Amino acid sequence: MTGNGYNAEEPVDLHGAAPPRAAAAGPPSAVPAERPGPEQLVAVQPPVTADPALWGWRARLRKVTGGLIKPGPGREEARHRQAEVAVRQHLGGGRLVMVANPKGGAQVSTTTLMLTHTFAALRGGPVVAWDNHEARGTLAQRAEVTAPDTHVWHLLGAAERLMAVGTAGDLTHYLRSQPSRAEVLASDTDPARAEQIGPGECGRIWLLLSRYFGLTVMDTGNNVRAGNWQWAAAMADQLVVPITLEPDVAQSAAWMLDHLDTRRPDLVSGAVTVVGPATAAAPPPLRRQMLAYFAARTALVVEVPFDPQLAGGQPIVHARISDASRRAWVGAAAAVADRLAAQRTPRPDQLQPQTGTTPPPAPEGHLPEQPADTGRPPPRAAHASVTELHLRKAT
Repeated sequence: MTGNGYNAEEPVDLHGAAPPRAAAAGPPSAVPAERPGPEQLVAVQPPVTADPALWGWRARLRKVTGGLIKPGPGREEARHRQAEVAVRQHLGGGRLVMVANPKGGAQVSTTTLMLTHTFAALRGGPVVAWDNHEARGTLAQRAEVTAPDTHVWHLLGAAERLMAVGTAGDLTHYLRSQPSRAEVLASDTDPARAEQIGPGECGRIWLLLSRYFGLTVMDTGNNVRAGNWQWAAAMADQLVVPITLEPDVAQSAAWMLDHLDTRRPDLVSGAVTVVGPATAAAPPPLRRQMLAYFAARTALVVEVPFDPQLAGGQPIVHARISDASRRAWVGAAAAVADRLAAQRTPRPDQLQPQTGTTPPPAPEGHLPEQPADTGRPPPRAAHASVTELHLRKAT
């Protein structure tokens, strides 16, 4: 019997490969483990350093050749692009950055505003600068927009209503919105007021700000023993230490680090030092000595140049900042962002439900107990920080 009947063999092609044998009948096979996922339908985006140069002679060459020659960015431009990516990275929610140096004239307000402007401009907000002086501070005076004429005590007066039925829009009645999309919360401006902001008031203000702002940058006062200063030191996720290379300013910062080391050694070891311009250049040996001290004492040291827009105590117009200054502050913000991103914080849905009774609230002025010091620095991110490329690293 020929053809395809029973016991008949399939014809053999003498000039080609033999046909494959039919698979044995059986249950349907499982889905292959190597099945492509939907992410393979999206093209992989090149890194920011792959785009053509926008700075210097490389950008001019691309322009004069009509784009026929498109050199990549130089080292400084590539680092700046990476720093911008670092500023935009995910930081978690409700993060508090403490900017502190008890010495007047250490550029604490300038640093607070510039970090807030940089984060808000690159992240698209919402970021708020909080002037946390126990009485009157000068942060709001340095802001470009000084309206409305509200401050922390107005906010505290509305705190109960805002917590009950308030919205993010209601909160803006008490903030000064800047063109960079940053918000500013002013300190007390009433000369007749006798009360001071203490830890209890700080807690209520923070409860409101952290509800609507993922990142708060705090300008602190000069009294490290004041209740609001101590509250900030206990609650901060990140410390930023502004200094100038002048002995009294640097010594004040060093004393503050000694003070914090007794309560928050993790805050000190993970701090970012921002070196601003001094009224007179420090002698080279003294400069090297100061930079080496803070590089060994804190996690990162960033230098920012002189900018007339930031000098003299005048309002800071962010759009008028020089390119060199703007790029340096992006590097400073990237250093802060990398430190915050290295601190893993659980999402609310990942927290375990509370069991048992709730402990009574601590009395006003009492700082919560800090965990025992393990002698280890806070956890670092698994990947290398992009800011390590051009910042002084602690030894």
